[in-house]
Amino acid sequence: MTDKLMLDPRDTFESREFYIKAEANIKRNNYGEALGLLEQALKISPEHPVYLSMMGLCESMMGDSAKGEKMCRMALQLAGCERDPMLYVNLGRVMLERGDRIGARENYMKAYRRDNTNAPAALELSRMGVRKKPLISFLGRDHPLNKCLGKLRHRLRENRTEGLKKSR
Repeated sequence: MTDKLMLDPRDTFESREFYIKAEANIKRNNYGEALGLLEQALKISPEHPVYLSMMGLCESMMGDSAKGEKMCRMALQLAGCERDPMLYVNLGRVMLERGDRIGARENYMKAYRRDNTNAPAALELSRMGVRKKPLISFLGRDHPLNKCLGKLRHRLRENRTEGLKKSR
């Protein structure tokens, strides 16, 4: 991620340094500290979409997910056609924080389609898991019968794996 920033013409040495420190704080879940550093980076490079997107992620993780989503969407608009897959990953994380799993998956998929070597997109998709097909295919996924049978299937598989672990 940091290597891509070095090629961005909106960067300066100072803004990049603030961003690198913010990124380290985000990895340690220290979003308040990261937010301050990203504000400094955006004062120097105000039109930088990655900085704005990361700031949106921090806002969301600190409890203001509506503001975070707005910032991530603004970052995508700023980027135009040169969209970094991380912009979609960050928007997906914000949407997941808001409880919108479908929107989050769509954004992770956009990031993955844009760059199928993007590790964060692949990681987020694997964390979400793969949805199984509904047991009764002619009924919708949200039909109460499919929901009930799906939960039962899940419990049976959990019990079977617990039984296998105990027998070892």
